[in-house]
Amino acid sequence: MTGAAHLTSGVLAAVLGAALLHALWNSLVKSADDKFLSSALVALWCGVAAFAAALVLPWPSREAAPFVAASALIHIVYFLLVARLYRNADLSVAYPIMRGLAPLIAALIALATLGEAPGPVAVLGIVILVFGVMLMGANGLAHGRIDAATLAVALANSVVIALYSVIDGQGGRISGPSAPFAFAYNAWADALTAVAYAPIVLLLRGRSVPFAFVRDWRRGLAGGLAAFVGYAVVIWAMTQAPIAAVAALRETSVVFAALIGVVLLGEPFQTQRAVAALVILTGVVTLRLG
Repeated sequence: MTGAAHLTSGVLAAVLGAALLHALWNSLVKSADDKFLSSALVALWCGVAAFAAALVLPWPSREAAPFVAASALIHIVYFLLVARLYRNADLSVAYPIMRGLAPLIAALIALATLGEAPGPVAVLGIVILVFGVMLMGANGLAHGRIDAATLAVALANSVVIALYSVIDGQGGRISGPSAPFAFAYNAWADALTAVAYAPIVLLLRGRSVPFAFVRDWRRGLAGGLAAFVGYAVVIWAMTQAPIAAVAALRETSVVFAALIGVVLLGEPFQTQRAVAALVILTGVVTLRLG
């Protein structure tokens, strides 16, 4: 199965919804005192939700199995790099920088490995959207704290995000002929990620992990469900549209995260954030026209 030539209105709406879910669980992490443990609990509860879904969804094709394994491995690298970012940088600084360059890198990887090239208008939309995301990150950089080493980690994780976007896009495409197979691919990948990541979290945080897993189960389950459903929708969307376009559209989550920060977390409203949001909206409209 190959992606469609452009984004339909249905796919665009679905990915925007997924971006909102992504922003919601990231806001849960941002509001926690221990951000690494909070993100780990979301990943583990996502695995629980994913395994439950995998039991009722159809089996993805055998050809997708290597993609499931590769996805789980690279997502563990992603979580470890995110944990490193949380130690030395504000989330509002590191998150947009980390996410901003990923769609452009994903576009280059998809072109090199899959021969997939969005049309010229879609490429313009991707560039505009990425610029808006980076502008949002520059706003955080002006008001936050990040050192050179942490900036390097954020940029490295951009490559990781791009890699898993292409892996999961193609994995979802070869999993089967319809949306339930794309969801099943994501379910097994998320479940395997949680199984492999749990010993690492235990090694880093010890006995506090099982206690927190049970104590904060409502928060963890809410975040885990949002993470699972949100990314499953993204993988399905990449079976319907070019990977680079979907990857770029997903980064509208930074706008939702900024709005949640202002409305629910009491963060200050800043003009540059509003300008960045308008640039991102322009990119979304351009992508749809492409």
